[in-house]
Amino acid sequence: MNLYSPYILLILCLIPLLIWLITRSGKRFKSRFSQFAEPAFMQIYLRQHSPFYSSLKLFLLVIAFAFIVLALARPQWDFKEHDISSQGLDIIFAIDVSLSMKATDIQPDRLTRSILQVSAFVDQLKTDRLGVISFAGAATIECPLTEDHEAVKMVLSSLSTDSAARAGTEIGRALDAARIAFGAGSGPGVLVLISDGEDLSSASIAKARDLAGDRVRIYTMGVGSEEGAIIRNPYTGEERLSKLDAANLQRIAQVSGGEFFRITPSAAEIKLLLSRIYQSEKSQNSARTVNLYKEQYHLFAIAALIFILLESLILPLKRQKEGSKK
Repeated sequence: MNLYSPYILLILCLIPLLIWLITRSGKRFKSRFSQFAEPAFMQIYLRQHSPFYSSLKLFLLVIAFAFIVLALARPQWDFKEHDISSQGLDIIFAIDVSLSMKATDIQPDRLTRSILQVSAFVDQLKTDRLGVISFAGAATIECPLTEDHEAVKMVLSSLSTDSAARAGTEIGRALDAARIAFGAGSGPGVLVLISDGEDLSSASIAKARDLAGDRVRIYTMGVGSEEGAIIRNPYTGEERLSKLDAANLQRIAQVSGGEFFRITPSAAEIKLLLSRIYQSEKSQNSARTVNLYKEQYHLFAIAALIFILLESLILPLKRQKEGSKK
């Protein structure tokens, strides 16, 4: 059995308190009665009162209270199949986490600015399924396609250049990972590739064509500047100039039917990219069947109602003997 709200059961701890209050109220009644009449009159006043039936009524009310608390906790057992449908696009963000993304030609640095822009982009989305890929010399699917946008933002916030499984930058690896990730989707997809465009391999264009053949459109976002910035390898101490290769990113976008955008501190490109995506792509309907627990709270609610009805039918009076009726 599963309880949807198990903490509600803490209310059951009040039952001993209720019993104590009921007991105390009986003693208080006798005390107050003795203030206005002789104790001998109490036997006359209560001659038809039945302590057994009075206690039984209170017992039934306590049991009803317990069943009401159990109903509020929403007990669940057994399973039922439930069809869940959703409408939206499959969008995957592939983010470059290579050492060149530490360059500060855009503040605070290329990677941090990229993560901020993607997070702002995620805030604009509603029913779309999102995923995250990080890549450098190798690519990793950090978050498969999901409707949980908060989980996506948590993954984004955890990315750093230390996330890179291998040094270097091979965009083709990210495109391979995207092809795998979209394979779990329900139809055409959108890949948003964020990078400075530096690429150690020449396979990215061919792989972009392969993705286009799978009905995946690639939108590229360039981060950095053509003037570039000096970056230093923390392991070798080597320094080199890293520049934005906008031309390479434009070619990747063009062969898949997408567009190239430049990341700016104003984030104006976010709305433009979003409008382009929704103008070009059609939302996909997806449906899946899941097993859910059956709600069983109504059984406990019915039991509580039965005990309350029984309590209302009981009169707290003694049964008269046949001889007493004469």
